[in-house]
Amino acid sequence: MELCTVCKLEMRKKCTQKCVFKPYLPADKPEKYSYLVKVFSIKKLVRYLNEVDPSNRQACVDSLCFEAEARLRDPVYGTVGIIYRLQRLLQHLQLSLKIAKMELAKIEHGQKSQNHQHLVMRSRL
Repeated sequence: MELCTVCKLEMRKKCTQKCVFKPYLPADKPEKYSYLVKVFSIKKLVRYLNEVDPSNRQACVDSLCFEAEARLRDPVYGTVGIIYRLQRLLQHLQLSLKIAKMELAKIEHGQKSQNHQHLVMRSRL
């Protein structure tokens, strides 16, 4: 029976059938575990996973890993800092798109004016 990362790193000989981590923290992905234990205790992780419906546990582990990694990178803002930076990027991109659309409209309007002038000139000949 293969060990999960928690059992492997905690020096247990095997995972039990009741091991709550085995399906979500496989031994071949120790980085997930390392982020989690630096931010959350094993007791908290067990409690969180036991409180969540089994069908939602993978999403819970993924969210906790994301939160832990964000907290390690930015201990003050964590995921809130990521959200804030993404919102600012989105605002910048929306503004850039608006400017590009305005420039395109000017170009299209200019081409229409030139075509109209060209037709007027041809009709006079």
